[in-house]
Amino acid sequence: MWFYVKTSDKPKTVGDTVCAYNVFQDAHPKGKYSWVMEPEKSEEEYWQIKSKYEGLKDLAFVALVYRTGDTVVLSEVNDDFVPNFLDPLLEKYGFDNVKWIVATTKR
Repeated sequence: MWFYVKTSDKPKTVGDTVCAYNVFQDAHPKGKYSWVMEPEKSEEEYWQIKSKYEGLKDLAFVALVYRTGDTVVLSEVNDDFVPNFLDPLLEKYGFDNVKWIVATTKR
C-alpha cells in the first residue's frame, strides 16, 4: 500500500506524525513498542520508518517516506499496518489531502 499526503510539510514531519501515533506501553509482551524514523543516505531526502521493542537492537522495516512534487509518499506499507497510518494521517491532514493506492507485488 502507498499513501500520498498533499502537504508542504517535510517528509520527516509526516513520518513523525505516524510514529508518534504508534507508541504502545504494556500492550505488547516484549515491552514498549514504538516506531522510529531513520534517515537514509542519498542525494534525495528520504526516511525509513522502523519498529522497535525495548531491549531489542534489531529494527524492522515498516515504510519509506519521501517527497515527490507537492506530495509526501509513504510507500511499501504492509496491509496489516494500514490503520496505524490512516488514523494519524487523516486526523492531521484531512480526508481531502490523503490518498492511498493498493498494489499487489509481482510474483
